[in-house]
Amino acid sequence: MPVIDGGLAVAALLSSSSPTARLEAARRWTAGGLLSLALGCGEAEGTEPVDPVPSQPSAVRRALAQEPRGPATAFAMRRAGDGAERSATSGASDEDGSNPAAVASAPLVVVLTHDAEGKPFTDASHTSPGLPPDHPHAEPRAFQPVEDPKGVLVPFYQALARTDAKQPGAITRVTHLGDSSIGHDGLPHAIRTRMQDRFGDGGAGFVLIDRTEDTNYGSKVATITTAQPWETCFLTNLCKRDGYYGLGGHTFWANGEATSTVATMNHGAYGTTASHIELWYMAQPRGGRFKVRIDRNPAEVVPTRADAVEDRWHAIDVEPGAHSITISAAGGGQTRAYGLVLETDGPGVVWESVSMIGAFTKRLHGFDHDHIAGQLAHRAPDLLVLNFGGNDLRRMVSNQVSPAGYEKEYGEGLQRLLTQQPLPCLLVGVIDHGRSGSYDVAPAVVDTMIETQRKIAFEHGCAFFDTVAAMGGSGSLRKWRQRSPTLAEPDLKHLNGRGRDLMGNLMYQALVAGYESFRHQQAPSTPPDPPRAKSTTSVAQ
Repeated sequence: MPVIDGGLAVAALLSSSSPTARLEAARRWTAGGLLSLALGCGEAEGTEPVDPVPSQPSAVRRALAQEPRGPATAFAMRRAGDGAERSATSGASDEDGSNPAAVASAPLVVVLTHDAEGKPFTDASHTSPGLPPDHPHAEPRAFQPVEDPKGVLVPFYQALARTDAKQPGAITRVTHLGDSSIGHDGLPHAIRTRMQDRFGDGGAGFVLIDRTEDTNYGSKVATITTAQPWETCFLTNLCKRDGYYGLGGHTFWANGEATSTVATMNHGAYGTTASHIELWYMAQPRGGRFKVRIDRNPAEVVPTRADAVEDRWHAIDVEPGAHSITISAAGGGQTRAYGLVLETDGPGVVWESVSMIGAFTKRLHGFDHDHIAGQLAHRAPDLLVLNFGGNDLRRMVSNQVSPAGYEKEYGEGLQRLLTQQPLPCLLVGVIDHGRSGSYDVAPAVVDTMIETQRKIAFEHGCAFFDTVAAMGGSGSLRKWRQRSPTLAEPDLKHLNGRGRDLMGNLMYQALVAGYESFRHQQAPSTPPDPPRAKSTTSVAQ
């Protein structure tokens, strides 16, 4: 069935002049009890309200939510073949290896009808993914839509609806990974602040326990200090053959002493409170012990010795408020951690991010397949956002990789992240570049990369955001650098603080416009919580 404007509407269903007829046509088109919603540019009048598609269960999170927890609980997920439970929703994927979330949510096609403030769009050209012919070159667009031809963002919108309705404990979680385009939490924080202003503060989410010696990482919603440094490896360097880099592509270990403290922010409006804390770590033969101390309370000892390598999580619930968490290696063998989660009781949004500066997209191949699948299954984000490709432009310019080769590389990386767990995903295209590494980058190369990334997103069941179109077309970055005040760094590879804030606002507007359109096109009642599923982890003894 043909799709208009990158998937904003279904052409065959929009040919009817009556909204009621379009809705009825959508219902008749649906096979096997699946519901498709294609309302065109207006809401149907005098029709039955459309029931929302049930969102995918967050297997681990829902299971944990229904089980009573004491002051601290540890969870474990073993490597495949070690006898661990397998998720009821994992292990099934499309025949072509694409994202099962695309199949799960494909029945609902959201037509972009409303902006982020819930006001109807009046000019269809404003919602087209492509630049209008008369748009001034290098002029930022007022609005750039997310392209979602398979409706994979519907479960994300449903999660936002529960959060928006202030359902108790309704936290919408977004995991944002990428290269220096999200470095030091710049772009993600621009989105996070707007999301949390609109929907509430769900906390900092997943953060690292050390900033790493080369300052690869920074957080704007948690403070991280190190008294005795940890040994560190992150995915860009492929320095761990076992592929166990944790959710954020970083791992920290100590054979002797190491101590760091992660704390809520003591200033500002974001990341200032937490009520749920979770240490993410590896258990292994000859593993040592962690000490975890909350504020000035006595430290809890967390043993990490196990018969085989497995991922574990040590959860601690605390009174809502400001807290500091000190993690120390306490001897007895090697201790190895991935990060820490800080969340509130909700309702609210978590927009967590970890940057891997300098990473080629193919570095995603460095994750052990079952390990990263288990990390994502435990975190169960409502949306996975990926920002890669800027470093790969130099490889295209120098003919080290072809568009087809890059497509294959990114596809293999996505299979590691998506095939084991139905997961809504958004691929963010590269920003315009004037340079990459030591190479000049022509606008035609940027255009090729954007088209390749769009193709990758759709083939693997993800939505896509065209950052270059949002900027005003390829070749924009040099002019963004010349603007007053400037919006780009002098290296012609990155946006500066103002540019990142502008782009973050455009991404926020796009996502919330999709949510508002979804909200106006389905039943006014709030979607119920997803059914609680059995935990995919076993309780560590």
